[in-house]
This record gives sequence, structure tokens and C-alpha cells, in this order.
Amino acid sequence: MTDTPATIGQQLDALGLAVDLAPGERVLEATVTLVTGGDGAAEQHRPMRLPRQEPGSTPVPNPVERRIVTVVAEGQQISEEQRRRVVAWLTANGIDPHLVATGAAITIECRMHGDQVGRQIIGYTEYYKNANGQREINWKTRDGALTFERWVVQEVPLEPDPTWQGWPAWHAEVSARKAAREGGADK
Repeated sequence: MTDTPATIGQQLDALGLAVDLAPGERVLEATVTLVTGGDGAAEQHRPMRLPRQEPGSTPVPNPVERRIVTVVAEGQQISEEQRRRVVAWLTANGIDPHLVATGAAITIECRMHGDQVGRQIIGYTEYYKNANGQREINWKTRDGALTFERWVVQEVPLEPDPTWQGWPAWHAEVSARKAAREGGADK
């Protein structure tokens, strides 16, 4: 007698996956990440969204936009007031500012669905701490501390810079600098 392999549904049931649905409800969509294995080895597969979308069902270009706001650019010099504001914002979002790598970029990323902002995540470079709580040297490059990229959901938004005067003022300043350069080139 041969054993019939268990279906994925039967295997998920055996793992304890249970969802109480109201009468008349059914699962319309699911995202599944499978980890398969045997004999002590395991493999994590890419998440699958079910039901799968048919080719051509998403418009091209896709209307969902990815938005990246640069809070501090890599190598950017900031004032003491700006530093205090960024430190307070990082702290309010559960990030230890002492672990944020000096001179590295800090960004806020999200997806835009038209004018609707999706989940916002803060991206930054964090110093790695060893078991003693000390920064670890990057043994590969030997030119500084070991760092890694970190992403945290933004819970508290960063207020606009109080010195920001808006895009019209920025464009006027850029135009004035360009005119000054071009005017200086004629002489």
C-alpha cells in the first residue's frame, strides 16, 4: 500500500493553521512563505501571493510609486538644531541614536497609492554591537566599525524643518545661483 503525499493544505492544517471564518466567508487572498526541508536541512522559499495574478493583470507602468525621502544624506553636515530634531525623532521611533552610523544616510520609504501614503519605514545604517555591548570592528575592511542596514516602521513622523521656506523659495534660490554663475561666465 502506498501513502498518498499530504497536500499543502493538509500540511498547514497539521502545523496548526486555523482561522475562524464567519458563515458564508471564505479566504480570498493569502501570502505564504514556505520553509521546506528534511534530514536537518531547511530552505525558505520566496513569499507567494495566492491566488496568483495572471500576466497582464497589473498595469504597466505600475501606478504604485515608491517614495524615498532623504532625512539626512550620506556625508551631509547638519546644524546642532537639526541634529537635536533628528535625535528626538529617532528616539521617538524606538531607535537608539548612538547606534546610528555617523555620516550615513537616513531615509523614510513608502509606497504611494495615488495620493495615499502606505506604511512608512525608516532606513538607516546601524553599528553592530558584540555580546559585551561594544562596537565590533569590520574585520573584512579593517577601516571602522561593522555596520548593517536596518529598517524600522515609523510611528512618529518627523516634523518639517522650521527653516524650510517651500519649493518656490528653493527654486528661486537655485535660479539666482544659476544666473550668478552664467553672469560671471560672460565677464
